[in-house]
Amino acid sequence: MFAYDRFIIEMREGLHQMLGMILIDDRRYTYTRGFLKNKGYIFCETDTPSENLDFMIFPFAGEIDKDAYDDAYFAAIKQGAAIFSGIKNTYLARKCDEHGIAYHIMMDNTEIAKKNAVPTSEGVIAYLVANRERTIAGSRMLIIGYGICGQDLARRLSALGADVYTLVRNEEKEALAQIDGVAPIYLQGLFDHNFDVIINTVPSTVLTDEAIKQLGGTLLVDIASRPYGFNMALAKSLNEKSALLPGIPGKYAVQTAGEILGQYIDDILRGK
Repeated sequence: MFAYDRFIIEMREGLHQMLGMILIDDRRYTYTRGFLKNKGYIFCETDTPSENLDFMIFPFAGEIDKDAYDDAYFAAIKQGAAIFSGIKNTYLARKCDEHGIAYHIMMDNTEIAKKNAVPTSEGVIAYLVANRERTIAGSRMLIIGYGICGQDLARRLSALGADVYTLVRNEEKEALAQIDGVAPIYLQGLFDHNFDVIINTVPSTVLTDEAIKQLGGTLLVDIASRPYGFNMALAKSLNEKSALLPGIPGKYAVQTAGEILGQYIDDILRGK
């Protein structure tokens, strides 16, 4: 194919030889970069002047070098360029707001959350299979929170034969759980049941230390982000298999998770 023909195809596809940089702090990003390169995007060195870049993918969750990426760096970014990060970075958010730059927090996107729920659930199931002496089938499992992750996990555990409950806070989630065939309970009814496994999906303190002690040796798994749902050190002292498992898509099925991010970035850059 002649260079001119390739240029015409790229123009039609809306790529315009888009240049970007990526600061990899997460295994998913390796596959994100590969996905985008296959789409025709070009990645430059991280010290490429910001005025030459069409998009910048900053660390998924890590800190940013404020000396390298200072006010002058953001001031030079050309109009229409886009900045991405996995979760919200306060420094990035402030600089993008000050300089009128489009900032996309990938994990805040509902569609990404839904797609990520699949590798998250599979990762939890993999952990349970490898670290318990009983099958999932026939086990009594409580999921704290019935959001996107909680719903997907409940469906998959139920399909494997588990007796699944969910801890809810309002009638809307209660009704949703009932529709899905999952038994909803409220916090005040927690100790009316005996559970083999409790999985937290809520990023705020749900179980007090006293509650954890009362649960005894129940296996507790926390897949939420900070500040998490309970005192994991205490939980592990009562059951060594209890585990804090944040960011599961960055550890399990990382290629799928990375490509999910790549598709989102491609959609944004193409204006979809």
